[in-house]
Amino acid sequence: MSTPQWIAATSGQPPLAAQINQFLGTHAITYVYTGAAFSSQTTAGSGTVNSNGQWIAQSFTTGASTGSLGRVAPVLAVTGFPAPLTVQIRTNNAGAPSGTVLVSTVIPPNWGNASPAAQSIPLPVAALSPSTTYWLVMQPTGDASNFFAFSKSNQVAGASTSSDGTSWSAQAYGLMYTAYDQTAAAPLVHTWEDAGARITALATNANATPGALEEYTVGQGSGQYVYSYRTFGYSGTTLTSLA
Repeated sequence: MSTPQWIAATSGQPPLAAQINQFLGTHAITYVYTGAAFSSQTTAGSGTVNSNGQWIAQSFTTGASTGSLGRVAPVLAVTGFPAPLTVQIRTNNAGAPSGTVLVSTVIPPNWGNASPAAQSIPLPVAALSPSTTYWLVMQPTGDASNFFAFSKSNQVAGASTSSDGTSWSAQAYGLMYTAYDQTAAAPLVHTWEDAGARITALATNANATPGALEEYTVGQGSGQYVYSYRTFGYSGTTLTSLA
């Protein structure tokens, strides 16, 4: 059975009959675990670069034995409430992002905080070439009061910006990030369903119990989505609440 088209609910809108069809078929899902870090820039530099009016990209290189990507965790903050951010992995073309998109994920502004922090984003790619450069690419979103801000690292190269996503200008800084492969070792960090139409982030407590669950599902209108954040309460190791 092929998966039917479906639409998500919209905040403030009464339920529609067509919305139930999302349960009528198999939904392709990728489980993204913690993985092994293979590329990173984790030492802070000075300043940030924001998503208002420009494409932002950061290069990374796979290890000699790296064959997959599970997730990338850039250090970002959110100012105001911008529209959802599209994040891509692209191949390299002469030291800049090419037009070839390997995977794309959309995250809501709820995914970040007012203060900079590493935010894990599921971007599963099953087959990458070892010792090869790829690009983490963020599309423009927001305005002067509402935007995603990415923290610069202490590197003097690695990042590029663009006004159109095609012609790129290399910058004299890098961005802070960590890239992880698809090593299937607990704990589970994300689920990535229907090519990113629904994604989750799962936080795990020190005793390996779930601590919080963050969910994002695209809506049927441009920029519309459904978002939820729930925390798990325990008495010892016994689950007692879900709020």
